Amino acid sequence: MPSLAKELMLQELLRTLESKNYIFFARYQGLPATEFVELRRKLDKVVDRTVVVKNTLTRLAFKQLGVKDINGLLKGSVLLAIGKKDPQNISRVLVDFAKGRENFQLDGAFLEGQVFLAQYLQSLANLPSREVLLATVVNRMNAPISGFVNVLGQLMRSLVTVLDQVQKKKSN
Repeated sequence: MPSLAKELMLQELLRTLESKNYIFFARYQGLPATEFVELRRKLDKVVDRTVVVKNTLTRLAFKQLGVKDINGLLKGSVLLAIGKKDPQNISRVLVDFAKGRENFQLDGAFLEGQVFLAQYLQSLANLPSREVLLATVVNRMNAPISGFVNVLGQLMRSLVTVLDQVQKKKSN
């Protein structure tokens, strides 16, 4: 049975995890403190919370949440980047930070109820942000409407030109 301190840590971890849609797992064995601070600063802009966890407590927490497939993601010193929105932005920060660093590795993520491995997160990092995707959709929807308005405007200008020509002929 866990001690009172571990039970409190477990309850806090459960509260943190259960309300979030996106949980990223990264291993940071031997990462210098300055680089770790740099990573946390970058993550603070895109995540709700960054947590360094004990693997045993994390296994218990996910087991209580009904998730069983995360054991492969809990090796060594683990950092959880936890968020509610924009998983591609979180993934992008983690993937960019991992480039050129052997002592930092992105292992996978728990996204909307499913466990994904690191390869998927690389693809996720390459996606444009939600705002860019929405803007693209709106522009694509707007293009036919704009074209229609331009055609109507051109027809009106042509009609005015024809009527002006008819009036000039009648006045001559």
